[in-house]
Amino acid sequence: MGTVTYRDGIAILQLIIFPLILVAALFIWNRTGWRAGSKIWRYGVTLSLIRIAGSISQLLTIDHDSHDVEVAVAVCELIGLAPLLLTYIGVLRQIDIDQRLPPRFLNLVTLVCIVALILGIAGVSTANDSNDGTYHAGKIVKVSMALFLAVFAVFVVLAGWLWLQLQYSLRAFQKKLFLAVALSCPFLVVRLVYSAISDYADFSSFTVITGNPTIYLCMSVLEEIIAMALTMALGMSAVLEKDFVRYNPVKTQSGPEVREV
Repeated sequence: MGTVTYRDGIAILQLIIFPLILVAALFIWNRTGWRAGSKIWRYGVTLSLIRIAGSISQLLTIDHDSHDVEVAVAVCELIGLAPLLLTYIGVLRQIDIDQRLPPRFLNLVTLVCIVALILGIAGVSTANDSNDGTYHAGKIVKVSMALFLAVFAVFVVLAGWLWLQLQYSLRAFQKKLFLAVALSCPFLVVRLVYSAISDYADFSSFTVITGNPTIYLCMSVLEEIIAMALTMALGMSAVLEKDFVRYNPVKTQSGPEVREV
């Protein structure tokens, strides 16, 4: 039997935390309605499943290490950025019950994130290890990372604009969701900085799989866990508010249809 490493311990931590986040995301999604909440809370579910799959892949390397398993770990690490960012785009959709943000534009942002996801998978899957046995991001992966950074920048602008539009007329549930966004943003910044350094800089401490596990833990894993835990906790509290509104993206002549629960 192989030796359990520091990075394997990190994978075990994720296997403990992300199932809890998965349950919370499913609870919120159910509360918002499976159909109405599909563009909002399914991404938290997706991220949890990806992190669980990545952790299992990492633990498989203990006894069954291979190139394919390492590629699976690297792919899960990169593609997690898409549902992570889309979770917060979804939170803005939940806040914006009056559709002040153009739905088509939000759909375009979502599409860009999905394109980045596809490029990331293609880039990691076709990459070759360097002579020193470590993975280095190719041009496709760098383009993917650039798109993720652009999506985050757009998200911050949209969140700020929406706050300015709604700050004097916010319902209690909207305030909690805005708080989730505000508290999570610093952790998202650190998470993206880690990935950007990993892809754009030639620092061995930031390389996928073989990088410094403490840096990986503090700048990637814990950032995601804290951001998602805050969002799920405040999200659960928000959907239990008496003034919570189920958002329906289907517009009528009088505007978007909403239902209080």
